[in-house]
Parts: sequence; structure tokens; C-alpha cells
Amino acid sequence: MVLLGCSHKESQDNGSRHVGEVLAKENEWKESEYFTSENLSLIGEPQLFGFTHTKEGKLFASKPGKYGWHSWGENVKIGDFLSVMGTHQLIHKEFELITDANVLGPNSGADNHAPTNMTFPTSGMWKLDAYIDGKLFGSIYVKVEN
Repeated sequence: MVLLGCSHKESQDNGSRHVGEVLAKENEWKESEYFTSENLSLIGEPQLFGFTHTKEGKLFASKPGKYGWHSWGENVKIGDFLSVMGTHQLIHKEFELITDANVLGPNSGADNHAPTNMTFPTSGMWKLDAYIDGKLFGSIYVKVEN
């Protein structure tokens, strides 16, 4: 590592600040809220959107799973398409987890739903960005086990 034009103290301060910023960003990645709608347990944002998952259940890396995505409100309509991009917290690489799932009508108290399959490539914390017809709808944070 070569430092030009910095004293030792300045480089320590900049390094500490950078480490602090990285740790602060990592701490922002907290698992999203669990909630229920009629007979379903979901994770996400209550009364906006989420997918079927229980607090007691676990998501596992490399294991395909079936998940029902549910949404509330007028921003999502029957015939729209749901896509989900997942970003792993530590490697910051984006993966396409769901491609153009067809949004269907009401289900279990939600205004719309989309049945899907998802597989997480690796364990760790994930940010799931949900897109409706190519527009970001919201994000859900989940923990994936080995």
C-alpha cells in the first residue's frame, strides 16, 4: 500500500472512518418483519408486500423453495410481472432469483399474489429487491442458512 501526501495519523483516521462506514452499512442489514395475513405467515412490509415464510422456518442455500409473494394496494395489478433481484450482503453480487412471475388476484387477505420458486446460491444476509413490471416496488431482508 502506498500513501502519497498523507501523514501516518491522517491515514489512520481515514482507515478508521472507512471501517466504521462499512460496519454501519453491514448493521443496516436486519431481517425484515414477520407478519400474518389470514392463515399465512409472511416476511416483508405489512400491508405492502411480503412472501410466505415463518419466523421458525429457515431459508437454506442451494435448496429450491416455493414462495407466494403477496401485495396490498393499487400499485400492483393482475397481469403485472414480478421479478426479484437478490444481493448478498458480503459479496455485493446481484443474482436474479425470480424472473417475470405472473401476478394473480386476491389470496389470503392480500390484493394480489404471485406463486414463485426461489433458490439462494449461498448463505448469509440477502436483500431482495422486488420489481413490478421493471419498477422497484420494495425490498425485503432475509437470512439464509447453510
